Amino acid sequence: MPRPDRFRKAVVELLRAEGRPLHYAEIGRRLKEMGLWQAVREPEKIARIRLSALARWARGPVVALGKGLYALREVEEAP
Repeated sequence: MPRPDRFRKAVVELLRAEGRPLHYAEIGRRLKEMGLWQAVREPEKIARIRLSALARWARGPVVALGKGLYALREVEEAP
């Protein structure tokens, strides 16, 4: 299984490329298709666990929107 930092980078790239929130099952499926989780049997379950932990982190790059949807956290730029 890939390290959490590789997961975080892959999720940010995926969400940025998609431009909209995605369900954790979709994220898990896409990560497996991309080859990041080739050996993972339940990518949806692992994605749910890791995304949940990432969203709870105050400085994390993703935010939970509810009902399994995750999006990139909006970052306010300094004036």
